[in-house]
Amino acid sequence: MDLMKNWDHHNLMPESLVEDESLVFGLDCLYASDHQHGSEFCQRAIAVADRIISENKCRASELSEAGYPENLAVVLRGRAYSLWLLGEPLDRADMRQVAEHLTTWCLTKALDHTRFHDSVTMCTYLQGVRAAMVACDLDHAAELLRTKHKLRWHHGMERDLWERLIQAYPDVSDDLKEEFGTFFDRVRDPDFEDRIEGGPPTFINREMLALETGIIRQMYVINDSAVDAVDPTTVIRAVAR
Repeated sequence: MDLMKNWDHHNLMPESLVEDESLVFGLDCLYASDHQHGSEFCQRAIAVADRIISENKCRASELSEAGYPENLAVVLRGRAYSLWLLGEPLDRADMRQVAEHLTTWCLTKALDHTRFHDSVTMCTYLQGVRAAMVACDLDHAAELLRTKHKLRWHHGMERDLWERLIQAYPDVSDDLKEEFGTFFDRVRDPDFEDRIEGGPPTFINREMLALETGIIRQMYVINDSAVDAVDPTTVIRAVAR
């Protein structure tokens, strides 16, 4: 599908064209070793993201303004990961901006910003934490994790793991590496979903959770240094295996 056709008639959430309609499909193809289609979807994500940014689509309507800057974060993230998957260095400056935008939205515009009680807000906030870690800014990630907002269910478990990984790095113990491996195996499972005790599933952006956990694993558990280049092929194979 050519997403540039009837551009002005697309829905009022342009960020979905970058992630849900492009990058996620590209990841699915790459996990299945379909590199041709994976590359095409990544190229589409970049082209759409560039147009959204150039036309300021993330603030073009009342609905998109309500989602700003979280929607811009999704656009920047989708572009950064797509470029990385096509062989460019991972843009850590952009990912630092992604972290700032995601958490700013949670703390100012989310309906529950005065006290987190919605799984969607908790999920988005932790995406900001992971973006800071991918940006190799552990000080900022640690600062975000010190929030007084409660993170519950899966989100509480994830918060605890990132806190302990940041505190331990670079001396990550074998026990923590094993625990990280268990968490990674869980979240990269295509059938993974977390359920609130006795209730509906917790909201999780599984595609980004799996990919970013794979990147963080490579940076802080596998590589000699977190500032070393992160090879997308290695990460994709680890998530897909």
